[in-house]
Amino acid sequence: MLRSRVHGGLYLMTNRFECVLSAVLHEDPEVVPQTIGFTTEMARAKLMPYLEKSYVNSRKGSHPDSNVKRSDLARRFERTLRIADQLDIFIIHAGGGGFKVVKRTASGENWVLSEWETGAVWRVGTMKNVWAREYIKYPVECEEDLENLQLPDPDDAERYEGLEKAIKYIVEKGFFPLCSINGFFSGVWYFIHGPLHVVLKDMYANRDFFVKLIRKVGEFNLKVEQNLLERGAMMIGWVDDLGYNKGTFMSPKLYEELIFPWHKKAIELAHKYGAFVNMHSHGNINAIVHLLVDAGLDVLNPIGPSDNMDLAALKEKYGDKLCLQGGLSKHIGFMSREDLKRHVIDRINIGSLGGGFILSSEGELPYEMKPENFIYFVELSRKYRRNAIRRMKHENT
Repeated sequence: MLRSRVHGGLYLMTNRFECVLSAVLHEDPEVVPQTIGFTTEMARAKLMPYLEKSYVNSRKGSHPDSNVKRSDLARRFERTLRIADQLDIFIIHAGGGGFKVVKRTASGENWVLSEWETGAVWRVGTMKNVWAREYIKYPVECEEDLENLQLPDPDDAERYEGLEKAIKYIVEKGFFPLCSINGFFSGVWYFIHGPLHVVLKDMYANRDFFVKLIRKVGEFNLKVEQNLLERGAMMIGWVDDLGYNKGTFMSPKLYEELIFPWHKKAIELAHKYGAFVNMHSHGNINAIVHLLVDAGLDVLNPIGPSDNMDLAALKEKYGDKLCLQGGLSKHIGFMSREDLKRHVIDRINIGSLGGGFILSSEGELPYEMKPENFIYFVELSRKYRRNAIRRMKHENT
């Protein structure tokens, strides 16, 4: 599996897959893994050409022959892997079995109506260069609606067509594959019944109804997860935003009683197959992290400074048990070069010692980021995530 590749001008006797594996296992990878993206497609379209130009120049003469016939997998992942290589992303989404969009309809400039398998309808687009969504319709308004709701078949083989080959292809290219399921709490208010304030009210005032709602989503999710694992998934991820910057949306006790059991089941199922679990939750969820650690969660993201998720404190308390993914502020796109350098080095120095860290952002790279700062960030990240350099004291940089 070992092979050389260039990272910031140095040849490394490893690849991104092995670095992620080392980080999750709390070993000390040769390079701190990273995953980063853009807030919107507009941001990507604006910033990536500046990086692509230097990328192409650095690889003149190394491009594949355009006359060579490429596989369907190569064509499918060509753009994703090219961007991952340029941005130095280590984790690639291989596929999932969660709820799918069945219809898209234009809804004004820069907006689209997306209809999901469940019957939920979102209005998705950009507002002042920021990605946004509005929840237009939910399939469930009352218990009778829930009883009549028919979810798609999670055991339908077509949902997972090509997944095994995709996982294998991503690994062969030196990246770590991630497979996704719906969130459990978020799965309810994204796709079934909501919006958020309605679901939170149900948790307190109509508890039995909420239990039925999350069971509907939870049972579907676990069946999807098992199908992914049986096809070789190595890491299962889901999005379950559970709080805001002052705390969890619900009391920690209510989380433990109503939502946590589903998280624990999903973690245990993945571990049964030898896979890892990577859970995403924005918000200040410090009060419930210990539950996730006790359940054996492998990776938690995005560890956002704006959410008062203190990377240093979490590293000290859970760093030997939980891999922390994140650390970067959502404001990196608006920082000066000096502040950007200071912030990136600080995050790497705090998170990386002893392994168990993947550099990522709580808010991705925005449209407003200056192109020269974008290139500078990419260069900084490549330089200071290297094992030898990231150990340097800040004052010696």
